[in-house]
Amino acid sequence: MLCRSLRKLPLSRLIFEGHLLYSGAATVEKKKFSDTYPSWTYFVPFMFVLLNLLYIGQTCVGFLMIDQQTLQFLSEASAEGEAEWLADNRIRLKLARQNLSEFASALFLGAVRLDPRIAEANRDARKCLATAQISKGVAPITIRVSLSRNSAATYFMSISHAYSYVGGGALSPQPRLARILRQTISSQTGKWRGIVEGALFRTYFPNGLSDGRHASGKPYIKDHDALDFFNLKNFGACRDVSPQMLMSPDLLEEAVKSFAAARGLVDYINRATTKLPELA
Repeated sequence: MLCRSLRKLPLSRLIFEGHLLYSGAATVEKKKFSDTYPSWTYFVPFMFVLLNLLYIGQTCVGFLMIDQQTLQFLSEASAEGEAEWLADNRIRLKLARQNLSEFASALFLGAVRLDPRIAEANRDARKCLATAQISKGVAPITIRVSLSRNSAATYFMSISHAYSYVGGGALSPQPRLARILRQTISSQTGKWRGIVEGALFRTYFPNGLSDGRHASGKPYIKDHDALDFFNLKNFGACRDVSPQMLMSPDLLEEAVKSFAAARGLVDYINRATTKLPELA
């Protein structure tokens, strides 16, 4: 019951207010808090809320999912997203952004538990969600794992009414990065095959490598010679996410599992592309 109640509150505001109460802030701020939230939240200190957020696998944010109203908005925005329509639906846009922002924050924290490098590589977690795209009917989430400009691979998730997916890799690498990656694959094919032909990887990404814009990618190359890999253009491992899964309580857990299955690919790509000097 506690976690379900927490889920209904704006998390960023709850953390701020909880910190005020715990640190003995001004009475007026306490009064605002008590007027806004249930009485039991008066006794929730800042660290308790923070620990609940970090321990997302078992606590309240594990209930986060995409609301049906959000998916309906994305569907209509993709077809009707003109300025006049958006002006008439600004409240719906605000609610969709709030829902997607809360989910993106929880997904980020789940990814940090999986790969601690993410906390350093993303100084402002709010920027992982491209909020400007929501008005066009799609919500892209991109989570970097390295501060290097040449780290082509990331974890990602794209949410829309028509086609949603989650995974990791390099969806559209720059030509110079794609070139060094293909060269690395051709010279280290054993490691590459061990990743993309592994049981866990194939279970989560049965469609092969994709650019993220199509429902299925190219089949895996078997019994190849090195030259076959020079035809590869897409290096993203995308797992399809159905509308039913988007609205499921299991969404967050399944998304993080997809990141885990793609981690070997992400690391392989970034080890290859970060060998190049960064461009100014």
